[in-house]
Amino acid sequence: MKLKKLFSALMVGGALFACGCDNSYCSADALSDLKAAYIASPSDNRTLESGLNLFGPYFQANVGGKVCVVKDGTFAWDGKLDWIFTDKNSNNTQNESIPMYIEQHSNMLTLYAYRNGAWNKLSLPAIPVGLIAAVKSDDTNVLANNLSAVKSAEVVAEQANTKKIRVVLDGKKLAGIVAANSQNAQGEQAVIMNRLKTALNSTDITAEWDYNKEKNQTVTLSVNLTPVVRAYAKGVIDEMAAGKIKLSDEDKNYYAALGYYAEAPFYMSTVGAVGKNEIMTPSGLNGARENSAVFADLKKEIATTPDK
Repeated sequence: MKLKKLFSALMVGGALFACGCDNSYCSADALSDLKAAYIASPSDNRTLESGLNLFGPYFQANVGGKVCVVKDGTFAWDGKLDWIFTDKNSNNTQNESIPMYIEQHSNMLTLYAYRNGAWNKLSLPAIPVGLIAAVKSDDTNVLANNLSAVKSAEVVAEQANTKKIRVVLDGKKLAGIVAANSQNAQGEQAVIMNRLKTALNSTDITAEWDYNKEKNQTVTLSVNLTPVVRAYAKGVIDEMAAGKIKLSDEDKNYYAALGYYAEAPFYMSTVGAVGKNEIMTPSGLNGARENSAVFADLKKEIATTPDK
């Protein structure tokens, strides 16, 4: 249960950084290029390469694949999770490569993972439709509001027609964007959104945006999600300390591992404007069974990180 909430929060976090300048902290060139790069972000069907690394002293999760985001807010992602874990007592290292597939339709997000010779299914809280619409909107007012979350921007490298823009995103303003566009969230989805807002309120986020001016296209967007992951996990521990929730020893150690040790770099790169059928749906998904414990062993291994 707790690991699937982390997956949901990370997917929401990744979606956020396709958007959002407090112009007083942006150089003129960087601001002009940033606006052009953001406005050029596609609202049509688009396939992207995406990758997320989540690692600590004894664990590493490398998630990578292709995602196609469709204009109506649906998306499909096909890739794999490479898991590496070292037992700190025996010093033995284990490796596993787990094929995965994720799709979202309206308020339903489903994650499939192939383990132990079969497809398993997890029903996850979806990224709020309003948040996807805000990220992909071409409405000038929405664009301006999203760009207002940029605290600073500067061109840090330039080669041929590509500029690398380093952007600092204001966490409090991002939290406001989340709040304004997730008002209809309910149940577990609302819990995740509230925790994400709390996490964003406590930290700014740094991103690097590679933009090809000749093609008017984003090449790569790299974001350090470490502050969000750590603040999110520490926020859950704070809820426990305040008596709002109860956590088992394993859950407490799991969130402590994420809150104090985890690193989480994330990237997206443009592949092209194509149809959703470019993402191949793996065979056998129709027979997948719901399994909320499909990643329970990974969560347990993460929880061994803190010293008892």
